[in-house]
Amino acid sequence: MTYIKWSLALVIGAVLIFFGVMKFTGGAHIFPYIEYKATAANLPLASLFFPFVNYATGLLEIVAGLLLIIPASRVLGAVISILPFLGAVTFHVSPFLGIVTPDSYSDPRPIAALSAGGPFTVSDFSSTSSASLFTIASAMLVLSIINVFIQRRFR
Repeated sequence: MTYIKWSLALVIGAVLIFFGVMKFTGGAHIFPYIEYKATAANLPLASLFFPFVNYATGLLEIVAGLLLIIPASRVLGAVISILPFLGAVTFHVSPFLGIVTPDSYSDPRPIAALSAGGPFTVSDFSSTSSASLFTIASAMLVLSIINVFIQRRFR
């Protein structure tokens, strides 16, 4: 059981840190896409999604990932790790994002819009799309919930 606890915590922690770092390096296209869709729907505060919510989510992911990797804080990290995945799944099933999303930024990347913090247009995103990010978020949410029970049950 120790092997399962360690493996699950390290895998989830690594995924969280990876996605968190992507939010700070400009590699994550989802928050600009949410901003684009929210702006197109004339929703108030749409401009907050990128960069503010993007950075807050990235910070939460990195903190949760680090807490999971450190054995003394693993249970707390397991509980916190549910939040970003639950948020991702919630946004994917909402009109703000959708289950099927663009695969990436367009080529070339929208450097001017990224530097200015928006606004974004549909041409800033790849014309190919898939449900891969929704699938990853859903799977990681399930693993995170399982991880909470394993980390709490087998201390």
